[in-house]
Amino acid sequence: MVETPGKISVNDLLKYVHDGTYVIPFFQRGFEWVPRMVCELFESILQNYFTGLLLQWELDPEKAANEEWDAIWGAERKNLPKVAILDGQQRLSSLYYAIYNPKKNFPNRQSYYIFYIDITKVINQEYEDSVNYRFYFTNYQSWQTLLKDKEAWAQSGVVPLPILSACDPLDRNKKFIDSVEFSKWLKQYILFNQDNLPPNTSELSIYQILNGILSYSFISYSLAKERDIHDICNIFANVNSKGMRLSTFDLMNAFLYPKNIRLRKDLWENLNNQSLKDVDSNMKEYLLKCISLHKQNYCSAKYLFNLIPGEKIIQRNVNGQSFETVLVDNGSEFKKLWKSSVKYSEKARKIIMNTGISDFGAIKHGFIPNSTIVPVLAAILWRFSDDSDNQDFADYLQKWYWSAVISEDYSGSSDSVMAKDYRDWKEWASNGVNIERINRMTQEYINELDLKQIKKGSARYNAILCMLALNHAKDFLKGRIVGTGDFSYQSINDHHIFPRKVTGLDPSKSLLYRNCKDSIVNRTLLLDETNQYILNKKPSEYIGEICARDTSMKNLKLLLRDHFINELALTFLLVDDFDSFIIEREREIKRKIITKLDLDVTQ
Repeated sequence: MVETPGKISVNDLLKYVHDGTYVIPFFQRGFEWVPRMVCELFESILQNYFTGLLLQWELDPEKAANEEWDAIWGAERKNLPKVAILDGQQRLSSLYYAIYNPKKNFPNRQSYYIFYIDITKVINQEYEDSVNYRFYFTNYQSWQTLLKDKEAWAQSGVVPLPILSACDPLDRNKKFIDSVEFSKWLKQYILFNQDNLPPNTSELSIYQILNGILSYSFISYSLAKERDIHDICNIFANVNSKGMRLSTFDLMNAFLYPKNIRLRKDLWENLNNQSLKDVDSNMKEYLLKCISLHKQNYCSAKYLFNLIPGEKIIQRNVNGQSFETVLVDNGSEFKKLWKSSVKYSEKARKIIMNTGISDFGAIKHGFIPNSTIVPVLAAILWRFSDDSDNQDFADYLQKWYWSAVISEDYSGSSDSVMAKDYRDWKEWASNGVNIERINRMTQEYINELDLKQIKKGSARYNAILCMLALNHAKDFLKGRIVGTGDFSYQSINDHHIFPRKVTGLDPSKSLLYRNCKDSIVNRTLLLDETNQYILNKKPSEYIGEICARDTSMKNLKLLLRDHFINELALTFLLVDDFDSFIIEREREIKRKIITKLDLDVTQ
């Protein structure tokens, strides 16, 4: 019984769907995706994102002949099937329908659908809505019909996806995208769209976009033919009802085992660095992403599998020419790369979590603005290890980090963001080109932020807490700097300035209280003990009590200044004017962000 993960291209998958090699077990649900989900799948493929695992069951001839099977949506049962798809039907059906264009209504629709790719958007890396669709109530749009509009494709830059399966009308043994006719169309397209295309856009680069869809590889896991139908039904039930999924790390663990690398047991579980592990539950995968950035400038799941020792991959040189290479020669090299990834990831963690001059102030794991920034920061430190004492590098790293966390670009699906930032760093080192993320940060951008709506858990919320720690803010009562080791790890937290259950506020001065009481502009770093002392008191009460304990007004102003509470904001605190305090503190925090980003005050 042999059960191993592998890779298979879209082109090969669809051939197997078309000739009936792949089928769906009778107990599978039908094709249920809506058209927009099909578009999103192609947009992910265009960006080389990981799109999930295909789980399949190899069939022996007897099972194939005796059991009930359905064809993939749109395809026909032709030959004796060889593989049953247990998980991945929606993706295969989407690919087949969009590319092979079967004469069949879209599921749960009365119309025929054609999916289109906007070549111009993709070339300009504008992937959102780069794939769309049109529907036709009664008229099926055959390839011959679609081909009649190819001049309109050139003018609009939008082509139908069936172009990927269509044959050359003059040579049925050749694909249309490999034909002389298509080459002529490419020239026409570039001519029509040259004002909207990057300089030096070539026919080859456009061809590579389209062919890249066909060459995109899915990760597949095959269950051996020796398994019986009852076992398969149980596996299917687990996959679909319990949400069981093999993660990228799990798959890499399986791939690396034959290379004498026990990724999970030896490299991860035996890693003696709990602080690094505590950064995020995905840290084990982030270590792989760091290696991937270092070796190939990209880190989405698809690229991680290129790190398998001895794995042959196709890359392109600066002239766009393809060549075959191996990124990691053997298991020994992989282990060295893992060790370096751990080293620089730990260095990144320390910089993020310490409060020195060149650090980023996340004094607790929960205060890290974006854990996804750890692997890219680690890869940058790895790449620039010889420049660690270079002040220009240190200053630029500060600008980049704060631009990244304030932008919140790392808060979503950030593989493409991580890869672009890393490539931009290398470009900065080679040619002095400014990093785009830094260029986007302006005073206007900061001033347009509505900090009053930023609640606990967001990257901006945590970034401001980190800035407070770096500003050496002192506890209101103890007067000692929080986050320096003077207090226990658990005792420092983000607490309210106007308490969450305060009573007795003037309604005319607290109109914003309901919506803004939990925002970052009403929070700061304090000891839990101090927060208990404040409890539900109005600011005028607890500040008066603090002053009564031998704290002069001058010292109070200095104390609160480090919490981004200026003298004007203090006057509002003393009269319990929530609305005015919130507005003034927001202005002060924005001034601190602008200073942290070292923005030109004349902007």
